[in-house]
Formats: sequence, C-alpha cells, structure tokens
Amino acid sequence: MTKISKTPPIDNQTKLLCFDLEANGLHGQVFAVGAVVMDSTGKILDQFSGRCKLNEEIDEWVAQNILPAIKDMSATHGNPEALREAFWRWYLQAEPQSDYVLVNNGYPVEYRFLMQCQEADLNERYWQHPFPILDLSSLLVQAHQDKKTIRKEILSKFSDQLGGSAHNPLYDAKLSALMAFSVLLPSE
Repeated sequence: MTKISKTPPIDNQTKLLCFDLEANGLHGQVFAVGAVVMDSTGKILDQFSGRCKLNEEIDEWVAQNILPAIKDMSATHGNPEALREAFWRWYLQAEPQSDYVLVNNGYPVEYRFLMQCQEADLNERYWQHPFPILDLSSLLVQAHQDKKTIRKEILSKFSDQLGGSAHNPLYDAKLSALMAFSVLLPSE
C-alpha cells in the first residue's frame, strides 16, 4: 500500500504535529522527545514527552545547555530503543489528527530519528512516515522572516502556555508550531 500525500489547504483549521528531539550532539543518541498536535489557536490536541538516560559519553555542549534545561524531565524509558518505540506508537495514532508534520531544522537529528523508527520494522513501517514534512527554518527563509523576531513575538503572546524553557523538547515543539502558524497564517 502506497502512502498518499496529505496536502490540504493551510488555513485556520490546520493542525500541525510538531516534534523536537534532544540528542547527544548532532550525531549522538537521542535521549529526549517532545511532540504536540496543535491547532492554529495554539490549543494542544495531543502531546508526547519522553526521556531516557544517556548511555554514552556526554557531549560538553549538551551537558552545559540541554541537561540543565530538562533537569525536571524524568526518565520515562529504559533506553533509546524503548523511547523511539513509544514515540512511534504515539505518532501513528496522532499523525492522522494532523494536517502536516513539522520539525525545526530537522537535519540530521529528527530525520535520522524517523529513519530509525521505520527501520525497526521496515516491512510494516515502509510507508508510515510524514509526507510531506515541513521544516520551520525553510518556511522562515521562504517567508523572508527572521527567526529571532518571530520567536520574540510568539514568546510575548504565548510564554505562559509554553511551560519549560529552550532545549526542553516539549517546549521547543510548542514554540516551533506557534512560529510556523505565525508564518503560515499571518494576521491581517
């Protein structure tokens, strides 16, 4: 069975499934996942959050910047494989609720993670991937928008609803979805 691309019009009924990962550097183990299905008003319709312990030498930048941001995020899974499987189960039930899947600068971390999810059972999961997948950074470039300016605008409107801080993957997923909506559905 081939997967048919969903490409509905983007309007105030659009729902985005946005996910963000924290990894041990750009090419290390993924150890934290945050994901939301959000509508254009910022209402969260579904969400996923999970973490596992790092079982490899910790990247210095990760130790200084990411681990402090997720110190209150407890380990929910015993290893990276269990974390991926839990996310994948959630993704399969959440993706049909959304119109598009969104990541923020997904290469290499998010794209590799999706490939690992599929490769765990490629025969079953061959066509179970986001298509198309939107990238916030590319949307901002196409719209001639500055990421810092958009982030500042979103934070001024929604900071109470985001919870957490930068580098917490659930916070980052929410923020990215809101930023995407601000570009995809500019106010008049």
